[in-house]
Order: sequence, then C-alpha cells, then structure tokens
Amino acid sequence: MANWVSLLESYLADKPRKSAVENDREVDIAFLNLLEEEKEEEKKRNESFKKIPRFFFKKPQLENPLYLKLRQEARTRFLHNKSAEVLDKEDLEKLWYLLKSNTSFPDDGTERMNYDQFCQVANKLHPKYRQFFQPSVFLKCDRDEYGRIEIVPFFHYIVRKVNLHQTRIQISLYDSAGYGYLKEKDLENFIFELVPSFAQLSSLQENFYPFYVITAVRKFFFFLDPKKTGRIWIKDMLTSPILAELYELRQENMSPEEAAQNWFSVQYTLRVYDHYLRLDLDRNGMLRKQELTRYSGGLTSIFVDRLFEEYQTFEGEMDYKTFLDFVLAMENKKTMPSLQYFFRIFDVYKKGAIDTFVVNLFLRSIIAKLESKEKFGFKVDDVKDEIWDMAKPKCLYAITLEDLIKCGVGDTIVSILSDARAFYEYDQRESGIDVDEMDDIWGDEPIQI
Repeated sequence: MANWVSLLESYLADKPRKSAVENDREVDIAFLNLLEEEKEEEKKRNESFKKIPRFFFKKPQLENPLYLKLRQEARTRFLHNKSAEVLDKEDLEKLWYLLKSNTSFPDDGTERMNYDQFCQVANKLHPKYRQFFQPSVFLKCDRDEYGRIEIVPFFHYIVRKVNLHQTRIQISLYDSAGYGYLKEKDLENFIFELVPSFAQLSSLQENFYPFYVITAVRKFFFFLDPKKTGRIWIKDMLTSPILAELYELRQENMSPEEAAQNWFSVQYTLRVYDHYLRLDLDRNGMLRKQELTRYSGGLTSIFVDRLFEEYQTFEGEMDYKTFLDFVLAMENKKTMPSLQYFFRIFDVYKKGAIDTFVVNLFLRSIIAKLESKEKFGFKVDDVKDEIWDMAKPKCLYAITLEDLIKCGVGDTIVSILSDARAFYEYDQRESGIDVDEMDDIWGDEPIQI
C-alpha cells in the first residue's frame, strides 16, 4: 500500500494543481452537464417533456445510507456556500460609508439619494450586494418629490434582510430531511445549541436544559403545527412572531416586566415548570384529572374528562408536554390554534359542530359547580341564548369552528363552557365587584401561573 501511495504522489508531483475554487467550478460544470444529459434522456423516453418540462419530482427513499450521507453533505456544502454570500459586519459598514458619501441635494434635514446615486453605489460594490440594488427595490422605497429615497430606512431594510438570510441558513442546517421543515427532534437540537449563545439564558442551570428545550419547542409546535403533522416549515418559522420572541433573549438588557411576558425567558419557563410540580401532588411526574383541576378553581369535571379523552395521556395521566399544550391554549384563547384546541374538546360527537345538547352538557356542569359555591340564580336556557347571540352561527343552533373564530368572542364562549370561575367573572363584569376579591368563593385557591 505504501509503495502504491508513493508512486501516485510522484506521478502527481509534476502535475499542475488546481485551487479549491477551480475544483468546485469544475464539479458544478460537470454536474450541470449531467443534468442536461438526463433531461435529454427523459425527452426521448417521454415525448410530452419536449412541450411541458417536468415539474414533479418524487421524493427519493432515504433507506440507502450512502445516498443519505451524500445528500446531507451536499446540503451542508450548499448552505455554507450560501452563508459566504451573506453580508457580514464589515460589508455592512462599507455599505453604510458609501451610502453616506452619496447623498443628494437639496438638503431637507434627512440623508437621501436619487436613482443615479443608487446605481453609482451599486457599481462600486461586490456582486453579492446586487440583490439589494435592483430597480424594483428602489421603487419599493418611499420617495420624495425629487424621486429620492431616504438612506437610513433603506439601510435598515438591508440589515433586516441580511438577518433573515442568516437565520434561514442557520435553521436549515438542522433540517435533517432536507425538505424545508423541522421535525420535533430537529427543533430541539436547534434550540439546545442556541441556549449558551443567548445572554438572557446565561443563568439557566445545565440540568434544566432538557425541560427548557421541551418548553420552548412546544410553543412552536402548538402555534405552527395545529394539524399535528409533526413538522414545522422553516418559512413559517421565519415569518412567525414566535421566533422573534425567542431571539429577544439575545439582548444584554431585558426588563423584569419584559422577561415575565416572554415564554422563552428563564423566569417564565421556571414558573411554568414549578406550576406543574405543585399540581403533581403524588410526585409521580404526571398529572391526574383531580390534580389538573387545581390549575383553575373553576374547571369543571366534564371539561377535564373530555380534555383527557382527546389529548394524549399515559395510563390516564398527563405528561409535561401535554400540560404545556394545555397552558398555551389557556393563555392564548383568542388565537386560532387555541380555539381549535378547545373546539376538539367541545365537539363531543365529532360532527364538526357544537349543538344544543353539547352546550347544555357543559353549561349544566358549570351551573352545578356555581351552586356548590352557593351561587344561585343561573339558568341554562338564559346562558345558552347568550352563547348563540355571541357566536352568530351560520347554521342555527350549531356552532362550527369557523363560527367560533369569526365571531370575535370565541375566547369568551370557550371560558363560559369550561370554567365556572371565568363564567362567574364574566357574569359579574358590570357589577363593580373586584374579581380578585372573589378568591374565597372558590375554596381551594387555584394555582395560577
């Protein structure tokens, strides 16, 4: 073997060596030639391809480990090449200097440039800036009476686009399948490796990392995967305010008030986890129906029974992931994913609508709980009529999910049907009674997050 290697090295010693860039270019040309040859072969096999180019490509099976490795390596190289095209800090500083040096008159107190100067700056820059200096980009910007655009907003637009590209590439590195989406494990890996780089998570203890990652991942999947497909499209992540909320933790300074409202902050995640532990009276790491009822003093038994029927439990007990979905639904009742979550509970007979019988079923449980607290005078028919008035269903006496979303008060209807405490507070909203003073009505104080 050593002799063979030495012979090969001696043979190559006098040969001209190509740079890495030249090798890559040669590989690209060879690959494009192969693609063209394949297209020509397809046209011979199927005459229709001569008129209509092929637009559907079946996803290949990933059973072949060699193919999988090749695909992953190709994607990684592609993403690293794309990363090299993204403007870095020095590129942005150079761009800012050129923009500041190419302003036009008259001076109105703001720095502006016309289209000629816009083109002059573009000509002085590397081709990787070209995407930001297209005529269409200039026309998208607000222009004054002289046809000039303001430099500062234009620069901010470029910075935001650069950050978006960087984030897209960063997330795509965790796309194990390579089809533009993240599975739950992919997202867990992404967030796990982000944690040490965020200033606001520096106080997070390492032994809590797994619970933090689970808590963070559940919010993404609750809002971005309402159909429970087990995957989130990267494009949906990038346009979602949830990712922006997560990236707020990069800030060096964050007020306690802001941290208290951010699902991904250390304070919030610890508070949710502590809430779960306090509900778990038997300390077995799971929640029974009776334990979950303590989440709010007004949750009815019929609602909790239906919750445990519809959402994943283990031998009749709820784990931490399912609890997180429940918390997200309770805290975001105005959102579509939350209304979908509750509608599944109320749609007892899987007819796609909540009818009079179902409304009666849940309301009687609410009123029974109120009467157990010595609060009388509520009639099912009166409350039921109010619900129909609020929902305004297309089909009389049958509330669909679409009705619940479009009526604008779906959160109120959900609260009335599920939580006696929330119903009583809604009923007393105009009485002038401070709801915080009604805790003694409900006996055992609910454990609130």
